[in-house]
Amino acid sequence: MFMHALQSRQPLIWVTTLFTLVVVLAVGFWMTSLSRTTAPAQSLVSTDYSYFIDETNDLSLNYVLDHAPFTPADSARDIPWKLAYQTYWIKLDFNYRGLAERDIHVLTDNPLIDYLDAYHILDSDQVRSQIKAGDKTPARLNRLPMPDSIPVNLLPDRDNQLLLKVTSNDMAIMPLSVMSHHAFDHLSRSVHLVWGGFVTFTFMVALYSAGVYVYSRQRVYLIFVPVALMSAMLVSVNHGFSRYFLPDTVQIVISNHLVALAVCLLMAGLWFTYYFLDFERSRLYQRARSLFYMTCGGLFGLAVLSFITPTYVSLSFVFIAQLPVYGLLAYYLWLQWQPRKSWLLLFAFSWIPAIVGGVMLYALMLNYVEYSLLSRYALMMSLGMTMILFTLALAERFRCQRLQEMQALTHDTLSYLPNNNVLHMMIDDLISRNMSFNLYCLSVDNYTSLLPYLDEHAREEYITAIAERISDVLAVPPVICIRTDSDRPDYRLGCLKEGVFAFLMDDADSATCDRIIDALIKELNGELCVGAFVTQVKVRVGVCHCPTDGDHPSLLISRALSAIAQHQSLTTHYARFNSDEQRHHQLHVSLVTDLRDAIENDQLELYHQPQIDLRTGSIHGSEVLARWTHPEYGQISPEVFVQMAEDVGIINNLTLWVMKRAFQQQAQLIRNGHCRRLSINISASDIYIPDLANRVVELAHRYHIPTNLISLELTESVMVEDYNWLKQLISALSASGIEVSIDDYGTGYSSLYFLSQLPFTELKIDRSFVRDLHKSGRHQSIVRATTDMARSLGVMVVAEGVETEEAEALLRRYGVDVSQGYYYSRPLPFQQYQAYVERMDSVQPTAILQEKSLRSSSDG
Repeated sequence: MFMHALQSRQPLIWVTTLFTLVVVLAVGFWMTSLSRTTAPAQSLVSTDYSYFIDETNDLSLNYVLDHAPFTPADSARDIPWKLAYQTYWIKLDFNYRGLAERDIHVLTDNPLIDYLDAYHILDSDQVRSQIKAGDKTPARLNRLPMPDSIPVNLLPDRDNQLLLKVTSNDMAIMPLSVMSHHAFDHLSRSVHLVWGGFVTFTFMVALYSAGVYVYSRQRVYLIFVPVALMSAMLVSVNHGFSRYFLPDTVQIVISNHLVALAVCLLMAGLWFTYYFLDFERSRLYQRARSLFYMTCGGLFGLAVLSFITPTYVSLSFVFIAQLPVYGLLAYYLWLQWQPRKSWLLLFAFSWIPAIVGGVMLYALMLNYVEYSLLSRYALMMSLGMTMILFTLALAERFRCQRLQEMQALTHDTLSYLPNNNVLHMMIDDLISRNMSFNLYCLSVDNYTSLLPYLDEHAREEYITAIAERISDVLAVPPVICIRTDSDRPDYRLGCLKEGVFAFLMDDADSATCDRIIDALIKELNGELCVGAFVTQVKVRVGVCHCPTDGDHPSLLISRALSAIAQHQSLTTHYARFNSDEQRHHQLHVSLVTDLRDAIENDQLELYHQPQIDLRTGSIHGSEVLARWTHPEYGQISPEVFVQMAEDVGIINNLTLWVMKRAFQQQAQLIRNGHCRRLSINISASDIYIPDLANRVVELAHRYHIPTNLISLELTESVMVEDYNWLKQLISALSASGIEVSIDDYGTGYSSLYFLSQLPFTELKIDRSFVRDLHKSGRHQSIVRATTDMARSLGVMVVAEGVETEEAEALLRRYGVDVSQGYYYSRPLPFQQYQAYVERMDSVQPTAILQEKSLRSSSDG
């Protein structure tokens, strides 16, 4: 419902925009009619205009009255107003034919004039009254009624003149319209009404934007506050309304530096545009920000320049500077333009009134357009309209963002299909109505491997193409429509995540379902072109049934995805959920938790498999192997729980536990007089244990184990993980006296380069070459060659998997140093291994003497 409400507001915003245009046009026509207002008794008063331009700005009143050559003009618009610093002497000769005194107003409507002296002269030489106005000093400020006009009291039977001295380096143009007192009051009330409406609206917009900023924390709303306030300030100062809320001193400063305020408003508008177009989250962020900073730097310099240059000069600079600013705005819009974002069109349209109003004001200053209330107040109306359109654009942007956020909750951002949330609600609705149905999950096999080769646009095109193919096939009755809270039609396909789709089907017969899935697989599998990129598509489908396989949305989706995983080993098009596989998975999850507890609570056991020295027949040492007896399931295979520890990331904990327990047992053997070597397996993940070499040495010292009795066995696969890191680790271990062995040699990826560069001390031939050694000539050649190579490198050779006397004899003949296997003993618990060592030592006195000598040398 909320999404429908958001969608229904779009027509309202555009209707409001149209209504705004109508209102502004109506105000414009109304002000045009006000411009025609003059004195009601035209036949009693006629006015003759003449002017004299004093380029020296030094002539006195008496000189002008006596000697100045005034030039006649038909009206005030014929006076050659210029945007320059000069003095205008303007004479208005009133031909008054009335019989009584009459009050009139001469409309100047320009509060930006620096100095304005008005003299009411009778009979060409008598100064009856004088008014000094302007915006340079507090004494001259606000001396005229609003809008600025000069009141004149006409006397009958006298020659009435109004002499104006106008000096300004700002806009000097004035209408000098003669109005009756009643007409002026009507005009004053009208312009006050227009200005009041404009200021009230801008303040309301500022408060609204501040409130939205507090709610949303989007800086664009905070920036719009100074934009609105500066617009109100600019208009108020330009038309003299600032007298109502600014102190005289502040009013003088701003009035004389109005160009700087206009430049600041332009900067604020550019700042507002930058954040409105949301460049902070755009991939073009760096470019847009650089242009923004450069342009703002130039505008700031222009604002500073306006303080030290005459206004008529800085105004020219400002007008020229607007061209690149508006060009940058157009460039920003072009960068971010998207036809789906309607607020971008409204925002672009919002700038048009401001541009037109600025051009109209400058044309009025240069006397390119005639003065009228419409042209004089064009800036106010244009800024007002721009503020209204900005507000509507912000509202439309806010609406679209909220709609996008709502769609993100219900639709996939890449395929625009209903997402996981909608599928959950749809499945829950079907379950609540006690409906039986099938849930299908479809996965694109190679999607993850394709991601590095696809940019964002290509990914969207790829997923959209697959979704369209699926939707075309699913346009059949058994497929259930997925309803969404939007104005789009119902969907038949949902998206769980990128590359994984889902759809629902009535509990139809299996033949119908198979036929639909067959058509789906046939449609999808094959080549797919994405631009110039051609790829092969292969999909897998998993299905589960409600209520047979579950009665909860999350459970059903999980089981359909589990069916996809089961499909990997199948040759059919799709696989149904298998409850036996699920129970196996649940058992696996349970075992992971139990394994973690067993490691932490010291519930594992350590077995030792003896290693025999083939030269003496004595016990060389043992390889320690972890064993786990589960309290419920009994003995768990090491291949199972070690791989499990690798998968869930607790292999390091397991290895450290093995080391600690092995050193404890080794210390007990040494105390009983049996000094034997200890071999511990290290996985590929274990080499990244922080400071592993020092941790092994510290453990050895804690239990008083000579480091030369420790051998760490690394599988060949470890060497392809990170050669530099591995070399650093092996060097640190070797420097501490710890031996390093290559385990399972011949089954992995070891190369002669690794063997020659890394300081290994032992090579362990894999059991696959040893178990049937006496039956395979190839294996005999491999073992013999490996032994010869190891001897040339000075590395000891160990053979594992010895199970027959024939194999032992061959190994001894080839020169293998040490062997282990079932022929000698299975892996034994520590107590049995200790007894095995004692029994073997009792029949090997020579070996015992050698061990005592080794122990005494290590202790020393």
